[in-house]
Amino acid sequence: MTPKEFELLLYMAKRANRILSREQLLNAIWNFDYAGETRIVDVHISHLREKIEQDTKNPQYIRTVRGFGYKFEVAKT
Repeated sequence: MTPKEFELLLYMAKRANRILSREQLLNAIWNFDYAGETRIVDVHISHLREKIEQDTKNPQYIRTVRGFGYKFEVAKT
């Protein structure tokens, strides 16, 4: 896992079960606000899924929230 992937995973894990927009992740992890292309977030999420998910087509932890962003899901006990 790269340092940036770890930073992204840690940020999401600290905000588990909350929906995070691509823009919010971009600003928090890459320290800039860019309302245009947010593909860099999608690419890093894809790499994280390859590393932590058993089935990347049906992710258990990092879920896509269509039209908004991502959510790191942790089972509630």
